[in-house]
Amino acid sequence: MEKLIFRRLIAYSLDYIIIVIYALLLFGLTVILNLKELALTPISGQFLGFITLTLPVFLYFFLSEKGSRRATIGKRIMNISVFSESDSAKPRILQRNILKFLPWEIAHTGVHWIVFYSKYENDVPIWVWILLILPQIIIVIYLVSIVISKGESSIYDKIANSKIKVTSVQQRLL
Repeated sequence: MEKLIFRRLIAYSLDYIIIVIYALLLFGLTVILNLKELALTPISGQFLGFITLTLPVFLYFFLSEKGSRRATIGKRIMNISVFSESDSAKPRILQRNILKFLPWEIAHTGVHWIVFYSKYENDVPIWVWILLILPQIIIVIYLVSIVISKGESSIYDKIANSKIKVTSVQQRLL
């Protein structure tokens, strides 16, 4: 089962490469369209970032994992899939991915606000620092839970009643 941890790590790394390529394309688009000059508030910046980055990445994971193969490209390559013991697997996969990406979105919120406060040379309120630190703590907890479960689940998997399993050859062909 320890091999499942490494499969999961490599699958995540492969999916992360896809995310980075997408983010670089978005960055290139902002440079080409000269969107850096937009005077965005932290809230409008958050909204724009959510619509253009977080939502597409979330949908990539959710739609891939709720599909017939129950796996993202990285998981498919590493022959692992997301399973739910529940009769209603799609809501469980949705819940799993919301919990998985929530720390990411919280951190984005903190980044938007710290840039705002730094731009006007104001002291950064403690709540902004909490928005930046809390996601790091949550991610460490997620990682520790994955190691403890030997790769089968994390806290967000346990809450969503899902698990990661090695996919058989027959399941991969479906």
